[in-house]
Amino acid sequence: MPRRTDAYRGLAQPSRLSVMHELLARPGQSLAELAEATGLHENTLRDHLRVLETEGFVVRVTEHRGTRGRPRDLFEPAGPENPIAAKRIEDAKRHGDLMRSVLLHEDADATEEVVAHQLDALYEHLDDVGLEPRIDEDALTVKLAPCAFHDLVADRLPILCHVHEELVRGVLSQAGGPLEVGRLLPLVTPHECRLLLQRRDAAPLGDATAQGEATPDAASLDV
Repeated sequence: MPRRTDAYRGLAQPSRLSVMHELLARPGQSLAELAEATGLHENTLRDHLRVLETEGFVVRVTEHRGTRGRPRDLFEPAGPENPIAAKRIEDAKRHGDLMRSVLLHEDADATEEVVAHQLDALYEHLDDVGLEPRIDEDALTVKLAPCAFHDLVADRLPILCHVHEELVRGVLSQAGGPLEVGRLLPLVTPHECRLLLQRRDAAPLGDATAQGEATPDAASLDV
């Protein structure tokens, strides 16, 4: 299925993922601070930040200064009140409701509807960033295609994974419901990553007793 014309393009370059990583680690940085942290030229950064703002990943705020002088523009990750991100969540929920009404011809109970809406939002987000999600709703696992350029920036793989994990965490939180990120397992095979979800009241997946069994090591996961 072709991606929608309004699909995210902001994360289509590893440099933008690096910018997001820096802002997630230290929100409220100026253009000059980001240039120093990422090694990117300020003109290049302006273009990256413009795209990230347009797509609802980043917001620009004005510095509050107690001294004279022109306040700087500061950048930080977009919060749940961001209208662009909020619209995408609501669109995903409506799309999911429509598909279920056509395919199932029945209404889910209130709790499962909330979970379904979280999965709707998660699927749309992961599909839009090009990770080709395949969700197992019963096992609460999501098989993902690796980032298209992961093999070109292998030394920055932890940065790429950190950004994607935090964005998924934000999508699930904004959609509302009991599901949250358990673990993100990068490259369980050369062609697949895996996202493990859990309900908020469940034992952490890092705990060997979670769900009555040890969490499988990434190398031993079935594919």
